Amino acid sequence: MPVCPYCTSTDSHKRGKSLLTGEQIYVCKQCHRKYRLTSIVRPKHTSIDHPCLNCGKLTMNPKFCCSSCSATYTNKAYQKRKPKPRLCKHCGEPISGRRTTCVECNPNLMNWMGRTLGELQHRAKYQVSAHLRTIARNVYDKAALPRTCANCGYDKHVEICHVRAINSFPDDTPIATINDLMNLVALCPNCHWELDHGLLQISPRALGNSPKDR
Repeated sequence: MPVCPYCTSTDSHKRGKSLLTGEQIYVCKQCHRKYRLTSIVRPKHTSIDHPCLNCGKLTMNPKFCCSSCSATYTNKAYQKRKPKPRLCKHCGEPISGRRTTCVECNPNLMNWMGRTLGELQHRAKYQVSAHLRTIARNVYDKAALPRTCANCGYDKHVEICHVRAINSFPDDTPIATINDLMNLVALCPNCHWELDHGLLQISPRALGNSPKDR
């Protein structure tokens, strides 16, 4: 009689044959497990208790008593990757949180009028004077000056222009000097083109940038 490799019982009955090897399969009547005579079957669980690697509790599992101990032990042995330090995209100073700029480089908090032309253009990757023109429009709007062309009086669309060209100032010139109200004038696109190409001369009286001139 065949002997069950699990419970060593001799009380078994036949249960078909293996389709791959053709070996006879037996079913133990005591433990109700299937086995073959030529197969080496090892029990899944033994009666030997092992100490948990994390808490030391005796368990039948090879290493840990529960998934919580497994996770705790693994996190201590293999620490998670430390996050990369975040740096300001302008000056490279370390910052915290999800911000991209430090307090000094924050465009909403920075006093750009105190910076120089060279510092502003050095930060820009392209269109080095675009930010300076944005500051000029803000200065003009805060002064509550009329949005009409100083040359022809067109008021449908005007552009805030620099009477003296930006590239004519040295790099150490403060932004406040370049965007001074006496150097800003509202012109329509046609008059702006004529000013840039030397076909139009703007007199200081036509600027109308001073509140006492209005």
